[in-house]
Formats: sequence, C-alpha cells, structure tokens
Amino acid sequence: TYADSSDRDPTIGGVEFERSCAICHGFNAKGKGVMSDSLTKKPSDLTVLTKNNNGHFPFSEVYRIIDGTPRVGVHGSREMPIWGDRYRKEAEKYNEVAGKYHEITGQSAINEYLHARGLILELVTYIMSIQEE
Repeated sequence: TYADSSDRDPTIGGVEFERSCAICHGFNAKGKGVMSDSLTKKPSDLTVLTKNNNGHFPFSEVYRIIDGTPRVGVHGSREMPIWGDRYRKEAEKYNEVAGKYHEITGQSAINEYLHARGLILELVTYIMSIQEE
C-alpha cells in the first residue's frame, strides 16, 4: 500500500497533504480519494494545475483556495474545508494547552496566523512539486 511505500514525501507539505488532502484528492493527488465519490463536486486533479494554466503554476490562487479566502464563489457552494481557519484554530488550541509552559519558560506562544500561513505555504510548495510535465 501507499502507506508502506518508500515513495512517501517526508516534507512538511507532503505529510500535511497526506493528513488533510489525500482523503478527497487521493494520495497521488489525482482527485480520486476515498471520499471523492461521496462529494457533489469532484476534487480536482492537483497534478495538472500547471498544465491547465498555460505552463504556469497558479501559486497565489492555490494558496487562496487552501486558505479559504474566496469563501463562496459564483459557481456555487464550497465543499473543500477552509484549511486556514483549521490551522489557526490548531495553533490557538496549542497555545491554550501550552500556556503554563510558556509562562514558566518565557517562550512565546505560536502566532496563529503565521502558523496557518506556514502550513499553507508548505502545502502549496508540495503541490507545485508534484506537477506533471
């Protein structure tokens, strides 16, 4: 299986893709994840974004879609989760749990927005790295 494969991507973006995106987009990012058949709008094949954009990877657009910046487009509802919100909430929860530790050690809490931006940038960079020629 893919989970046992040595082809797994060890980068933060690759790991986050497996954790959050593969269920819908598939481990190979072709849009055939285990949940894809139950969705009204089928997940995109993320390996052809460059090909479908005249040879240019649409970095900013992919970033905004993952972040959830375009909340609901003119083409209907949004089935994809708003990952930016989720990442910010994860950092917020971490800060709540680690609050005492931060007080004792004097370390700073995680900035929720920087945490979200960092994970999204890692994901976009990973998606850019898996583009077909």
